[in-house]
Amino acid sequence: MDAALAHANIENLTELWRLMDCVELEGGLTQSTRWPYRCWQGIDRQTEDGPGVSGQIPAGYLYPVWQAGDTTTRLEQQLQQKGLEVGLEQLAMILPLAHDYPATASPRLEVSRVRNHREAEAWAELCGRAFGYQLDTGVIDHLRQEASVEVLWAFRKEEPVATAILYRTGPVMGLHQVGVPPELQGQGIARELMLILLARAQAAGAEYVCLQASAAGEPLYRRLGFLSQFRIRSYRRT
Repeated sequence: MDAALAHANIENLTELWRLMDCVELEGGLTQSTRWPYRCWQGIDRQTEDGPGVSGQIPAGYLYPVWQAGDTTTRLEQQLQQKGLEVGLEQLAMILPLAHDYPATASPRLEVSRVRNHREAEAWAELCGRAFGYQLDTGVIDHLRQEASVEVLWAFRKEEPVATAILYRTGPVMGLHQVGVPPELQGQGIARELMLILLARAQAAGAEYVCLQASAAGEPLYRRLGFLSQFRIRSYRRT
């Protein structure tokens, strides 16, 4: 996979994090001060200095190792020696928007933007149920007001059934927080929502769509044509 597209995937994710509350630390580290509780370096600044990095990662925060594997073996070993363990593993994926995605792909779902603080609260609760953790309503309320971000939710028969965030950087549209609560999974909602999101990204002029897939979401994304880029392993203190 093209190195420039790999960098574009990471940049899209980390620039979205930068729109949330964050502070700059030594060693090129950036820390979000609230959800999503990340402490990260850009791919060009990620070094093999595991001991130096590990001392600045607050308890409960995740430090992502980009393109985890052979090229980061020493860094990962040093993080583990300092008492950190893998808390999250994802697969970075990308889809060239080479085909037409009709805007009417799903007759069952209606997708709209979150418009106010009350809706941000409801969106955060729905997304939290989908992912199994609590989100920060204040962060979501802030994100929905950013011109480059779309905080979206899907409705079926006027009931909210899924969430998503779209964020554009250059030719790439990032898909984030695409989630369906457990009690609604297995009904084809995620696939229908994805087709709507792809159409939305294409209509906005994006050339690629990128995301970071969990093991549960990866099969769907592969069926939609997404290509694997690299593994991301995020470390936290035991």
